[in-house]
Amino acid sequence: MAVADVVAPRRILVVKLADLGDAVLATPAIDALRRAFPTARIDALTTPAARAVLALCPAVDRTIGFPKALFDRPTDLAHPGRLVTMARLAAHLRAQRYDAVVLLHHLTTGFGALKFRALARATGAPVVAGLDNGRGTFLTHRATDLGFGGRTEWEYGLDIVAALGVPTDGARANLAVPDSARAAADRLLGQAGIAEPFIVVHPGVGSYSQARAWPADRFAAVARDLRASTGLPIVAVGTRDEAAGAGPLLAEDGVVNLLGRTTIAELAAVLARAALVIGADSGVAHLTAALRRPTLAIFGPSNHDAWRPMGAALHYVGTRPFPDAGALVVRAPIPCAPCLYTGYTLGQRQGCTLRTCLDWVAATEVVEAALHMLRNSGVIDAPEKLP
Repeated sequence: MAVADVVAPRRILVVKLADLGDAVLATPAIDALRRAFPTARIDALTTPAARAVLALCPAVDRTIGFPKALFDRPTDLAHPGRLVTMARLAAHLRAQRYDAVVLLHHLTTGFGALKFRALARATGAPVVAGLDNGRGTFLTHRATDLGFGGRTEWEYGLDIVAALGVPTDGARANLAVPDSARAAADRLLGQAGIAEPFIVVHPGVGSYSQARAWPADRFAAVARDLRASTGLPIVAVGTRDEAAGAGPLLAEDGVVNLLGRTTIAELAAVLARAALVIGADSGVAHLTAALRRPTLAIFGPSNHDAWRPMGAALHYVGTRPFPDAGALVVRAPIPCAPCLYTGYTLGQRQGCTLRTCLDWVAATEVVEAALHMLRNSGVIDAPEKLP
């Protein structure tokens, strides 16, 4: 029986212990919950990295940070300090008296399933909803897990809340950029002499899998060619840690370096003003698409059917015409890709040594795709191909 058919929950805990992009993809499910239960308190248990993203979601009343990375292996539980951290979290969650827990995760490994089972039990909530791949016997409300790519990750989130009887029609990525962040972004761009329209380039991929990173010199070539073709300013964004790998891009004339100079909210404000954002398979691409700005994401070993930005169409290198879409995934048509997040397994986290799937994505292909998107959005009047 659906929760919505019995009694409206007063307190809901959404669990999304993941990175920035994963948190963005959780927001349509959270939006659906808020629409169904407008007076409920909705808390989100997430990682410190993703907490700043969910703080931008008006449907979330409170975020609770938890350092998931400290508990990724069974041996981590042997550390006394970490057991204390876990016990404190369990006590805190139990004290909140949640009516329902919504697990927005795959139960990919046996150890992972055990952790989520323990977490759900610690809350004391009578209702626990999540994806079931055979390991979800502790769930009271189940959505079928078809494996990575059987549904996109944000669609899986909607499946989970639908199992609670929650209507999902019209649910969307609900993010709001604070006025203070917009003002800070305006100052940064103004100090750099940047006026709209401008193009944002994000060369990083975060810490989980460097196998997703497109070569830095190709991002530099894309920035150089787009600046020459359109005259638009190029703004590089990312974390301070990503600056070391962005050397070729930052060395290009006219590229404004904002790496490490924005908070997540300020980054969102910059992205919300961009004519186009170009990057690899990363949280920045997801954040841009959720803000409904033109997004071009370059995929390699990762599963685009699982992790494509919301609303993104797929373009295979060498095919024409380009799809007319506000967000675009560009990838090579190579039989061994994807090898990361396949079926019911994580697959090859670091891909293979050749990384052919990324090597086959040429800078010229990305430039042509970018020009197509800029032309379709009315930003420029450019030829279909570079001279």
